[in-house]
Amino acid sequence: RPSRPKMGCSISSWLLGAALLATADGLVASPRYAPQLRTPPAALAHVAAVHLAPAARPVALARPVAAARGAEVRMAVKESVTRSAVKAIGWRFTAGIVTAITSYFFTKSLAAAAAIVGWDLCSKSVTMFIGERLWNKSDWGKDTAAKGADDAKRSLVKALAWRAFAAVNTFIGATLLNKGKAGVAGKIAGSDSVVKTVLFFFYERAWAQVGWGREEVKEEAA
Repeated sequence: RPSRPKMGCSISSWLLGAALLATADGLVASPRYAPQLRTPPAALAHVAAVHLAPAARPVALARPVAAARGAEVRMAVKESVTRSAVKAIGWRFTAGIVTAITSYFFTKSLAAAAAIVGWDLCSKSVTMFIGERLWNKSDWGKDTAAKGADDAKRSLVKALAWRAFAAVNTFIGATLLNKGKAGVAGKIAGSDSVVKTVLFFFYERAWAQVGWGREEVKEEAA
């Protein structure tokens, strides 16, 4: 393995190169030698370049390293915790109205409908917020031209993913609260799935137009 040049050698190389360049300039500028040396001595310039090159290499290599380090950080658009909480509360209020209507329609009981709505409120408010925070970690489906807003594909996938969880949750709750009547619970969960999937998609599209709660943050590139 070649040994690293010492500091003394580097200084000597600089001094030798400077002396050679000065000698070349003096010969060209001198009236005595001007007719004979109409161009700078190529040999002296080459020797000076060879001696000066080792000292210049560290500076040349520093720029790519700095550029590479700068490329590790990028700007990403994320949602604040407050935005996720407001979205979760807003959806729970909207979905609660739909659940109350479908539950009463199939059970013919205000008490049963209120119990199912209460079940949804307690079991889905926190899970909706957690889901929003998990989705916030992914940049898939975010429209960079619209300042990080969700595109239609992302909204659709979110609607389907949430409905898959919510339908199972509603079915379990409706079954337990209706004394094991799985048929009624299935009708409530099924009708909720049809109505709320479409409703949730448009709910997400409406929020995509709202810039409040979105912020740019620095994160390391993968």
